[in-house]
Amino acid sequence: MRECKILVLFKMFLTIIFVLWITVSAVPAVDLHITADLRITVLVSHKESPYKEVLAGFQNYLTEQKILATYDVYILEGDTVQISQIYPEIKKNKTRLIFTVGTTPTIDALKVFADVPVVATLILDEDMIKRARNATGVILDFPIEAQFHWLKSLLPEAKTIGVMYNPAENKEKIKFAKIIARNLGLELNPVEIYTPKDIPNALKVLARNADVLWGINDTLVFNPLTAKQILLFSFRNQIPFCGPSSTWAKAGALCSLDYDFHDIGAQCGEKAIEIIRGAKVTSVPLSFPRKLLYTLNLRTARHMKITFQEKYIRTAHQVFDE
Repeated sequence: MRECKILVLFKMFLTIIFVLWITVSAVPAVDLHITADLRITVLVSHKESPYKEVLAGFQNYLTEQKILATYDVYILEGDTVQISQIYPEIKKNKTRLIFTVGTTPTIDALKVFADVPVVATLILDEDMIKRARNATGVILDFPIEAQFHWLKSLLPEAKTIGVMYNPAENKEKIKFAKIIARNLGLELNPVEIYTPKDIPNALKVLARNADVLWGINDTLVFNPLTAKQILLFSFRNQIPFCGPSSTWAKAGALCSLDYDFHDIGAQCGEKAIEIIRGAKVTSVPLSFPRKLLYTLNLRTARHMKITFQEKYIRTAHQVFDE
């Protein structure tokens, strides 16, 4: 009888141990680096899209990863807020990380906060980040090789790529692009632009030596003031122009590459979590957007007698056909 009671008690003991083991196993591990008192300072150039989309992607990703954080968001639009005004407040809040969206807040943050990790995006100058030991981020551009592969797929008969560029902004990029084009069986025909007055003559040169015109991030060459003459050149000479954004495609460029801004924010969130968990900023590499979207203008395509494969029309981010 006594042995039976001992056996029953032993079984009960094993059951309790098993239940406790299951309960403890079900409790997620606590990351001591990520707690409710984590503060992240956000410096944003503007409050409109795509800046809002980037910030939403960043915050949503951290929330999905169960990161508890307090966000101090500052909009540095125009002269509304100067970083010198909010510097004492940011220091007082003991921010663990600064997330910058746009060129101006990134420049300001790197000048003032040399001892705080910075994750930056919606910037074009990657050298600015490379020079800073406390910064990483996502550059607003696509790898040249990815762009040329995309052009080859969309326009397989185009062999010579014409491009206008300002050497002060893009000398190294064009040098690298020549090598990539050669490796892909393409020829890059670059024309240097020093002032907007150089553009008409450059276009005359490209009319004789280009199958497609490649629009890059170059503030001197591709901007609202130069758009009309570039688009008219493309239309009249029936030389396809791949614009640097969907705004150009909507205005008449044959096509453009586009960004998934929400996903860019998520990419920045991934880098932020690495840093918050203890990684050195220098070990978190600078990167390009991982999602390549594109826009097509079918009206322009018809004018140039260009027919896209159905799969490219179907998978386009936007299609203009009016």
